[in-house]
Amino acid sequence: MTQTETETVPEQVRPGRTRWGVFTAILAVPTLVVAGLIALLVAWLFTDDSVDTGVRKVSCTEAFAYGEAKPPTGARDLACVLEAAQDPRYEARFRLPRAEVNAWVAASYPDGPGLRNVQCGGGADVEACMNRGPVAGQSSSVQLEVTYDGSNWSVVRFVAFTP
Repeated sequence: MTQTETETVPEQVRPGRTRWGVFTAILAVPTLVVAGLIALLVAWLFTDDSVDTGVRKVSCTEAFAYGEAKPPTGARDLACVLEAAQDPRYEARFRLPRAEVNAWVAASYPDGPGLRNVQCGGGADVEACMNRGPVAGQSSSVQLEVTYDGSNWSVVRFVAFTP
């Protein structure tokens, strides 16, 4: 039997010649990319990337004492921070029943000034404010901004700082 032109001739198989080297090279590239990404993720997780903004939580007694005010009784959601820059700046935010705001301001600062409803620079939602500069024997100034939160509550922002 003779071989015709249309018949295919089987390839001769030589032992030891496989294509695993090409397959391994193609598979190595994505594997190295994934391994590099995992190494970057681990490095990112274990590096200290915290930034000190100079703002830290403090006791509200300390914040009100710096502004020479009495802490309000009946306040809710009281949160106080200290912004430590060249001069300290204490800020307190809290909710107080609307009827008690004027009484708290009068008890904290009996020599005035009281809350006012005009020339408050905190924006359109500020209903009342107070600016008190340092008086005799005091080194801090105080700013108050009062916004109404519903019909019964006020949100008060208290800031005490050294000018």
